[in-house]
Amino acid sequence: MQPQRKDIVDAVFASGSIITDEQYSVTSQSEGYLINSFVKEGDTVNEEQVLFHIYDDVQKAQLESATASYQYAMNNISSSSAILQQLNAQRIQLKNKLINDSLNHIRYSNLVKSNAVSQSDYEKVKLTFDNSQQELLATEILIEDTRKNLELEVIKSKANLVSQQNSSSYYVLNSRVDGIILQIFKTNGDLVKRGETVAEIGSGNFIIKLLISEDDINSVCVGQDVFVELNTKKDQPYKARISKIYPAFDTKEQSFTAEALFSEQVANLKSGTQLQANIVIRQQIQALVIPTYYLLPGDYVITSHAKEKMKVQLGIKTTEWAEIISGIDEQSTLIRPH
Repeated sequence: MQPQRKDIVDAVFASGSIITDEQYSVTSQSEGYLINSFVKEGDTVNEEQVLFHIYDDVQKAQLESATASYQYAMNNISSSSAILQQLNAQRIQLKNKLINDSLNHIRYSNLVKSNAVSQSDYEKVKLTFDNSQQELLATEILIEDTRKNLELEVIKSKANLVSQQNSSSYYVLNSRVDGIILQIFKTNGDLVKRGETVAEIGSGNFIIKLLISEDDINSVCVGQDVFVELNTKKDQPYKARISKIYPAFDTKEQSFTAEALFSEQVANLKSGTQLQANIVIRQQIQALVIPTYYLLPGDYVITSHAKEKMKVQLGIKTTEWAEIISGIDEQSTLIRPH
């Protein structure tokens, strides 16, 4: 067997999956039972679209109570308020009484000057007039204080209502992005805890997420070509290119992570699709190569001319082929070791 010329590629293997660059987790901010799911996996959704409804009877009761308190406070401050109507009626009575007491006071003031009434009778009338003035003033102050307290109750009850409405909004889960429902983790009737993810939404462009071993990560860099084979379309490689390498080791995956972008359009691509990939580390065009099974330990080969081991310098080496840099040439004839 003689060495031959052949294109040879050195590549790093990686497994992975398809993700989206703006994947969004629908997370509950409350606790309750899922009673309505308005979407299913694969559905296209819009930003702010209602996805799920979580029920909690305690929160519902609190909202109803806050609504009733606010309505009661608004009724108390209105023109038809029973509290204010009663105080206004009392003020009218005191005003009428003050008018009568004022007229009586004027009349007795004139009578006492002509000695038609006694000074003590005049003092009694004057005291009644003064008391009427104080009673009306006190009622005016009471009405103003009552109005301010009622207005304060409106503000407090409204704040509580808004708070309860905001809390109630936590029980309605909306989409924060335009995208596709990738996965739903809960079904109707399931208990949903605070902070628990109910669904995943994929949004944006598709990205190839690659898991690379510790032994190979230092050989990978941004811009390298990647040939991807999807589990949904086996034996049909797609070309991509490394776009990002994460600096930290992923302890969950027990590997380093890189991302790649497709260099060509891929039809019917789905998030979550599993894949295998080969990252091209280096390649040689028309390199001098031999089958790897002609190699001996220590990078030796046996030639038919000398029938003894010859040291060779290797370049790229794959499972099938080894690139020969020096030691033999195209005219050399090799003997396969036993």
